[in-house]
Amino acid sequence: TRILLVDLCKNDSMPHHDPQRRRFLASAVAGMSLLAACDNRSVFPSAASPNGRLGTVIGGGRARTADGERFFVGMVDLDSNDDGNRVRIIQDIDFFGHGICPNPVKPDTAVVCEKHGPGCCEIDMRQGRVLRRISTLPGREFYGHSAFSPDGKILYTTEAIVGDGSKTGVLAIRDGESFELLGSEFPTHGVAPHDCLLVDNGETLIVTNGGGAFGDATRRPSVAYVDVRTGKLRRLLDFKNDMINAGHLAITSKGELVCISAPRDGIDKDIDGSPNPAWLGAIGFYHPDKNELIAASDPITKKMRGETLSVAIHEPSMIVAATNPDADLVTFWDFRTGRLVHKIEGEFKHPRGISLTLDGTHFALTHDLQTQLVLIDAQTFSPVAASAVQTTYISGSHNIVYAL
Repeated sequence: TRILLVDLCKNDSMPHHDPQRRRFLASAVAGMSLLAACDNRSVFPSAASPNGRLGTVIGGGRARTADGERFFVGMVDLDSNDDGNRVRIIQDIDFFGHGICPNPVKPDTAVVCEKHGPGCCEIDMRQGRVLRRISTLPGREFYGHSAFSPDGKILYTTEAIVGDGSKTGVLAIRDGESFELLGSEFPTHGVAPHDCLLVDNGETLIVTNGGGAFGDATRRPSVAYVDVRTGKLRRLLDFKNDMINAGHLAITSKGELVCISAPRDGIDKDIDGSPNPAWLGAIGFYHPDKNELIAASDPITKKMRGETLSVAIHEPSMIVAATNPDADLVTFWDFRTGRLVHKIEGEFKHPRGISLTLDGTHFALTHDLQTQLVLIDAQTFSPVAASAVQTTYISGSHNIVYAL
């Protein structure tokens, strides 16, 4: 079986002519769970970690086969010295995984959600298998993310009503053990909901609402703070820029929030065959004491083509890292001032997921059509060449670094 890895930004594909890689990919489809045929011999800077652990990078992926597409969850153990076992996959996901949410009371398991679709499942990350499927109601779709309550008894999922075309946002409430709907839910106070974060010891859910298409003044993008006991709106952050939506979130222990954005629906990527200069993503910083979301205004924002896709905060320095796949761009910002402090432009093709290693010393960046990974020093912003992994099977929008 010949497999082509898919460019998720352009939805085209690139063949792999290397015979070793072809055997590697074909073995995965045949049922191998340990990926050892590609050269993942890397020297990870584990000695720099105070606790000796960098963590395991986990993310969704997909590959094209002669029979269609296959979907995976890829896992890269940054601390492993075993070249044969450093990279593993979970197969038969049956949908393209977007957000991955570990269970706080069953730490080997996680819930994976599809973005804009019916796909959702529970996986066992240690055993490398799908445990069970999770479904939603007719006329609804999962919208990419979920959150467990701190005690693991409740699972919240962002969903939208699509049967009537409204995309009205719903926060579905499920039993954390059976994943059955509990018969209660509450609104996201917007449309096209996406990311969600549970804060305030599990009392408040922060959710992004992408909003309606450009020009829709009544269904605006927003970030909503929702009381999970009552479903009432505690706070709503609006956007001053009508050209962008509300996408993904990152938050500090003190409640400082970063929201990244894509162009609103209805804004064309090209105009008469030329790039549309308005087809831009964005990044905004929320300071609780100022009670407003302030968009970055650095000139680099004019190069942030397409969606600003993934974001992470290095809290000791308050440096924020973000990716723009269509621009081949990774940016680093000082949250306190909103100023750009560094950029990596053109060095990595289609940078997508970015997160922090467990010890906080590096950002883990997943990128490229060939599902590569590299660590970036969180202080110098320099890529660590010896950390590169050539094939991870992580090609989705996000990755998480987890203590597996």
